[in-house]
Amino acid sequence: MDTFAVRSAVAATAALAIFSIPGVAVAAPNLHGDPKTPGTQVQVESEPGDSNSYTCGAVGVAGAGVGSNSSGGAGQVNGAYFGPGPVQGGCVGSDGSVYFPTGNAE
Repeated sequence: MDTFAVRSAVAATAALAIFSIPGVAVAAPNLHGDPKTPGTQVQVESEPGDSNSYTCGAVGVAGAGVGSNSSGGAGQVNGAYFGPGPVQGGCVGSDGSVYFPTGNAE
């Protein structure tokens, strides 16, 4: 194996070990349809105890948008969503963390 492959395998193993420890919670934002405007918008939401806010972009067959939320709350991912369908997002937290949540415009 080359050096890059070995380092990647070690990093992946370490990450899995950390996340499999009982009691270690991993807070991450999630994307879902906005119940107030079904089929036309997406929301980014984080757990109530999450101290980070997130700025996210989402793209899918139904459209694309950008938005943010407050710490432990929900916010609109404003854009043009033309109907229900899957979306893939990219989010950056206020602490610099990066997540790639999936969801649906519903």
